[in-house]
Amino acid sequence: MSSSAAPPRILIVEDDEIVAALTTEMLGTAGEVEWAPNAERAIELLKGGDWDLVVVDIGLPGMSGLDLIKEIKRRDELVSTLILTGDASFDNAVEAMRAGADDFMSKPVDGTELVAKVGELTAISSRRKAESREVVLAIGAHPDDVEIGVGGILLRHADQGDRVAVLTLTGGEQGGNTAERAAESQRAADLMSATLYHRDLVDTSVSDGGLTIGTIQEVIDEISPSTIYTHTSKDVHQDHRNVHSATLVAARGIPRIYCYQAPSTSVEFKPTKFMEIDAQMDRKLDVIEAFTSQVEVRAYLEPDLLRSTARYWSRWSQSKYVEPLEVIRESDAIRSSSDPHANLEISDV
Repeated sequence: MSSSAAPPRILIVEDDEIVAALTTEMLGTAGEVEWAPNAERAIELLKGGDWDLVVVDIGLPGMSGLDLIKEIKRRDELVSTLILTGDASFDNAVEAMRAGADDFMSKPVDGTELVAKVGELTAISSRRKAESREVVLAIGAHPDDVEIGVGGILLRHADQGDRVAVLTLTGGEQGGNTAERAAESQRAADLMSATLYHRDLVDTSVSDGGLTIGTIQEVIDEISPSTIYTHTSKDVHQDHRNVHSATLVAARGIPRIYCYQAPSTSVEFKPTKFMEIDAQMDRKLDVIEAFTSQVEVRAYLEPDLLRSTARYWSRWSQSKYVEPLEVIRESDAIRSSSDPHANLEISDV
């Protein structure tokens, strides 16, 4: 994401190497510029990071510039796009706009005008991203639950500039030293650019009642997330099932709620949403490595198994690595203050 600390990321897609070099030189002060000679290479580069502007030659070999614009907007509607063409006809301009391009310039372009246009479009991209920035909360019963289930997705949120929070409800005392596990959780959160909320409910005795609901709701009230990730009910661990139930009560006003897979999830887990984590897979493994005390003794934390699991779920997508989710609720609607259940009180059982 663009900021005062990070220059805008600009991708030039141009099959003529000389023209590409000249354009890159013109934009040398406008941001961090990379070049792709065709649409296929551009798509590969776009998968690997957050871009502010893609400058596309309309007459590319293979996939055309117009088709590339459509694909870019399908993948990320926040990134700005600029079409460059040697044919400044009205029809070409209309086609470019219909494809989703934010603007259109004819070749040869004046360097000063191009830099000015690029500045306008990267500012538009930054504004879009700021307006679309989410607050996401991932809830786990124990240290490393969240990181195993949605570590890649949380890294993806962070890459997009979203605010990420992790709520770990117990110290995981049944699996090791609580102080050590807390330090590991903090290291993992730092790697994900996440804020960690670590509570002290009793490991293996987490209820689905008022204490757990209240603990979750306290964090929800503090950060106001629009998306929550939590355990699935299809799990053989009682803490996981109870956290799932408590989350649904505490998060009754949150528009998007998804459930993730854990090592103890049963075969009844049936995800319907598959999130690409190709660019985050290696970093997810780094996050898991932060849980040193567990990596040493838990076979389910072995890197090849984690990678193979993400690879398996990719069969339902066009990506290489995926994290699967059950969809509980997926809406853009946010509970209004007039919701009669907004202040519903729940007592513990």
